[in-house]
Amino acid sequence: EDPAREGGGETEVGRRTRDAMGQDTLATSLKTALGPGPYRSFRATSHALQLGDVSADTWYSTASRALRDKDLLDAVVRSIPDAGVRSEVERAHRDRVDAGAGASTSEEAAHVMGEKRSVAEVLAPGLVCLRRAIDLETQAWLAERAFEVGEGKDGRQGFYNTVPGDAPGDAPVLRLNQGTRGRVILPVSDFPERLGHIVRDCVRCAQTADSNTNVPDMNPTTALVNFYKEGAKFKWHRDSEDPAHARHDTGPPIVSFTVGLSADFSYKNRFEDSEHRTVRLNSGDVLLFGGPSRMIVHSVTGVVPRTMPPMLRGRMLHGRLNVTIRDIGRGVIDSSMFPAYRVSYDGVQSEDSY
Repeated sequence: EDPAREGGGETEVGRRTRDAMGQDTLATSLKTALGPGPYRSFRATSHALQLGDVSADTWYSTASRALRDKDLLDAVVRSIPDAGVRSEVERAHRDRVDAGAGASTSEEAAHVMGEKRSVAEVLAPGLVCLRRAIDLETQAWLAERAFEVGEGKDGRQGFYNTVPGDAPGDAPVLRLNQGTRGRVILPVSDFPERLGHIVRDCVRCAQTADSNTNVPDMNPTTALVNFYKEGAKFKWHRDSEDPAHARHDTGPPIVSFTVGLSADFSYKNRFEDSEHRTVRLNSGDVLLFGGPSRMIVHSVTGVVPRTMPPMLRGRMLHGRLNVTIRDIGRGVIDSSMFPAYRVSYDGVQSEDSY
C-alpha cells in the first residue's frame, strides 16, 4: 500500500516516479551539452564527490567550466542527493560569486594540496611526495597542455617518430621516440604561466613539510614531458645537475607530476647499492627531490595497469604522463642529442645526463 502524504498530497510512489523522470531528463540534457566522453567523465567526477574523494570546491570548479549553461548547472547542483554535500557545493558557488572580479584569476589558480586527504610525505631529507596535490581539473589541464606540445607541430619534436611500415609498401607508422616511452624537452615558457605558479606552490608545500635547506628554492626553466605506455619501465639513472650544486647537496629540486596511470618509482643512494626503496605515484601526486636527495639514483620500475582514474578516461591517452620541471641554471641543453637529455656546464657535459 502507498499511503498518501499528510493533507492528501503527492504519494510516495508518485514522488519517486517524478524524481526518476527528472533525473532521466537531466541526464539527457547533460549528454547533449557535454557529449558522450565528457559526460562519462563528469559522472565519474560527481560519483567521486559523493564518495568524498573530490572536494566540493574542485567539483564545482570542474562543473562550472564544463557547463556554461547556468540553469543546467543549477539543476545539477539541486540533484545532488546528499544534503551535506549539496550544501558544500552551494557554499563553493557562493564563494565563487563573492570573489567577483577576482574570479578570472581564481580560475587559473593552482589548487595545490586542495583535495581532501592531501598529505605531504617526507621520504628522506629533500625527498617529498605530495599526495593528491593537484586536483582533477588541474590534472586534466596539464594533460591537455602536455599532449598538445607532444604532438610535435610546427617543426617541433614530439612524442612520436614516423618510421617505415613493417613490410615494403606499408604506410609509415608513428612510434614513441624511446620505445615504450615518448619524450619532449621544452622550456617552461612554452607552457602557460599557470604551470610555473603550480611548480612554485609545490616547492613551498614541500619546504613546509621538510625544510628550505633540504628543498631549496628553484626557478623552473625546463620541462621534460614523458609519456609511458602501460607496463613500461625506465632504467636506473641520475638526473643531471650543475657540479657546483651536486658536490654540496644544494641542488634545486626536480618537481615531478604524475597524471593518468600509477607508476612505481624506485630509488637508492648509489648505483652499486643492492637494496632500494619504492614509492607508488598515483595520478595527482607530485614528487620533489632536491638538496641532499637531488642526486639519488632512481628508476621507473613499472607503470601499473588498470589504475587510470575514471574521471580522466577519454580526456587523455591511456598511459602515464610524467611532467618533470627542472632548474638547470647555467646549464645548456644539447638539442642535437634528442630524445636523449644532455646538459653541459661550462662546456663540459654532465656525466649524469641520460
